[in-house]
Amino acid sequence: MKPKETINLYRVISLLVIALVTFGVMGGLCAKSHLYPDEWLSMFFLTLIFLLVCMFELEYERKQKGISANTQTTFIRLSVTYTVSGGLIYAISYLPEFYRPVMIPVILLTAVSNSMVAVSFGLFFDLVLALTVGGSFYALAAYMMLTMLAAVLAQALKEKKYRMGVSLLTFFFSLMIPELFSYLSTKEMQKYSLLYAFGTAFLTFLTAAFLFHRLLHEADQEIENHLLDIVSEDYSEVKALKDFSMVEYRHAVKVSDIACRCAKEVGYRANLCLAGGFYYRMGRWIGEPYIKNAVNKAESLCFPAELISILAEYYGEEQLPSSPESALVHMVDAVVIRLEAMEQNVGQSVWNRDIVIYQTVNDFSSSEIYDHSGMSMNQFLKIREFLAKEELLR
Repeated sequence: MKPKETINLYRVISLLVIALVTFGVMGGLCAKSHLYPDEWLSMFFLTLIFLLVCMFELEYERKQKGISANTQTTFIRLSVTYTVSGGLIYAISYLPEFYRPVMIPVILLTAVSNSMVAVSFGLFFDLVLALTVGGSFYALAAYMMLTMLAAVLAQALKEKKYRMGVSLLTFFFSLMIPELFSYLSTKEMQKYSLLYAFGTAFLTFLTAAFLFHRLLHEADQEIENHLLDIVSEDYSEVKALKDFSMVEYRHAVKVSDIACRCAKEVGYRANLCLAGGFYYRMGRWIGEPYIKNAVNKAESLCFPAELISILAEYYGEEQLPSSPESALVHMVDAVVIRLEAMEQNVGQSVWNRDIVIYQTVNDFSSSEIYDHSGMSMNQFLKIREFLAKEELLR
């Protein structure tokens, strides 16, 4: 049975929430500024244009795997974070125009999407602030500069080793840039300006140093939990596989178990290998074209992007393994299939199991199928030794 492409309900709801929040922020700021009806109408069309562009960008990024680590959780987290960011934008509109921490929404949105999406939303917020409660060219210039810097720095924040240094940079820029543009605007230092600048810079620093990594960690943990959920006995696809073929089910469980324990041995993502091993032959359960059907089915089930990549790289037929986990799952499945075929066609007394395992993995390695996977030679040798000693293969 071939899978039908379906519209993901969570993604649709999340996009609707983003649209409502966008119009809500625009409406709130317009009401706060007591704009005239023609100005309201102009702001409405400006917001509508922004929404159309951003919806296109979100769909494009999803198709290119730019943001969808998991279609369900990623878009829910994005809509929630965008809602918080929208509320923050309205709240900071009460602060002096040069001392609004516009870097914070961009940092938060980068944590749940990517820098391109975050800077797009951030620039819209800057524009709406300037057109409704700002009015100063210098204020808009300051917002835009801070937004661009936030997007660049937030990308670096994803590397843990840069965490504190980049957070300090966000503090410095949040402190200095508003002061510089405020002086360019008025040609004098404003009373209490340093106090405002220090306060907003400190809030930005806390967001970068602590909240950003908390959001990243929660996103990673959600994916790991999801990988475990989809191989549990009560998951619908697991039950469906049992009904379809117990032979395929036992093969999937065997490959999954071995790949998971082998991944722990060499330091790979064990849960990804667990799920990858189980669903590696999904296309075979559905029918030709195997890989396309497996990928479509996995996307309709909201499988994590890393798992979908493993399915797309099935035996390197269309794409070579691009991650060590993908290479490991392929290696385990190939060994299990070879041993099962030998047991069926040849008496166990006339062949050496270890030699078959060594020959199988060596043949694939010499074919250069793993060259772009990131698997080192030392890891390859450890995996080969592990498989040779694995009890489930005896």
